[in-house]
Amino acid sequence: MANEKHALLDTDFISKMHLIRKDEQNKLIDKVMSMPNYIFYCHKQISIELARHNIVGVSRWFEAKVANKSVSLYDDEMIMDELFKIYGELAVASYAKMLQNACDAYSEGYFEEKFVGISKLDYLCISREEFLKQLESDCNGIGEGQNLGELKSYVLLQALNMKLGEQIYVFCSDDKNARSGVVNIGGARCISVLSSFVRLRKEVGFTKEDAEPYIKSYMSSCLGKNQTTIKVQDASKEKKMCKVPCEQVFDEMFTGKIEEMKTGNLKYI
Repeated sequence: MANEKHALLDTDFISKMHLIRKDEQNKLIDKVMSMPNYIFYCHKQISIELARHNIVGVSRWFEAKVANKSVSLYDDEMIMDELFKIYGELAVASYAKMLQNACDAYSEGYFEEKFVGISKLDYLCISREEFLKQLESDCNGIGEGQNLGELKSYVLLQALNMKLGEQIYVFCSDDKNARSGVVNIGGARCISVLSSFVRLRKEVGFTKEDAEPYIKSYMSSCLGKNQTTIKVQDASKEKKMCKVPCEQVFDEMFTGKIEEMKTGNLKYI
């Protein structure tokens, strides 16, 4: 299909967007999922983490999207299969390198610290099956709350980049370090929860009137109780980040004064 856009969804984005809603039947995540020509992907680890989050309805919502093929779900073996099509017998080494890249983007030394078994393997001599078994063992040892879904998404991002050879969008965390890692690792374009309002305006003609109930929901469910401003990059040569009142940011989004950046941050134009 012409003008296809390939996009990854991460745990934090899905969880927060599921909370932002007009009512029970109108959630902002569904508006995003209905944007034309987007093909959505997730790593299987995301489904595991969504179930752990215990947010009412989100895991069931996600499972329904996978079942109706709105989301293509990849596991490590499927990624390895894709790499084998491209690299042949070097697929194991390619996966290991992508995993190390993902870890380095998250934290220096994380690969050697957390993936101890994987880091010690001879990738040119081990079989895919043995590698995947060791990968599963290392992942089980890492445990919960260690950003494993984020790391697996980084690996999938690199694999999709290799397979598709085009821009990948990542609907991802509001954490700026995580988004910087995405951009650095795969040249992806990040869309944060906040910048998704700009994306919806551009893709489906979402108006300020359409957005108003979702903005109110965003303000109550995503912002801290004392947060009254949002950082936006100014239009000066210095490109400073300035604090702008939340209501003003949303007003200027829908008058075209504020745009999204590749990092998922906002900027004045």
